[in-house]
Amino acid sequence: MNATPLTKFKSGTTVKISNLTGGSGARSKLYAMGLIPGTTVHLSQCGNGPCRMKVRDSELVLGQGLAEKILAVEEN
Repeated sequence: MNATPLTKFKSGTTVKISNLTGGSGARSKLYAMGLIPGTTVHLSQCGNGPCRMKVRDSELVLGQGLAEKILAVEEN
């Protein structure tokens, strides 16, 4: 299955991060927030505007630009 940017998934979807794109600064920020390949993420709200997600026991909100750098596949 092809990896898709987080911004393309519907709200309420659970995905698994497969890769991070962008420069070293963006990747470092995402790693620091616990968004690493293999991590499961539940998207509470995504689409137009910021992406709200639950990662482990934390809730994060990312802007469209940073969320687009996260490539993921939908979990069954």
